[in-house]
Amino acid sequence: MASQNRDPAATSVTAARKGAELQQELMTLMMSGDKGISAFPESDNLFKWVGTIHGAFDEPTNPSLV
Repeated sequence: MASQNRDPAATSVTAARKGAELQQELMTLMMSGDKGISAFPESDNLFKWVGTIHGAFDEPTNPSLV
């Protein structure tokens, strides 16, 4: 199988590189100051994020209007 032929060292380097990229994205989001938009890693896992986008009150997606 192809997954068995992967070099574990190369995989960990790729994961570390992606982790560094995601850390940079987090810093960009934190410094942007965009109102109504947030995204943060879930726990300490940079590969799983939780995001929120706030819309206008009168939008049809507002649960209080349903």
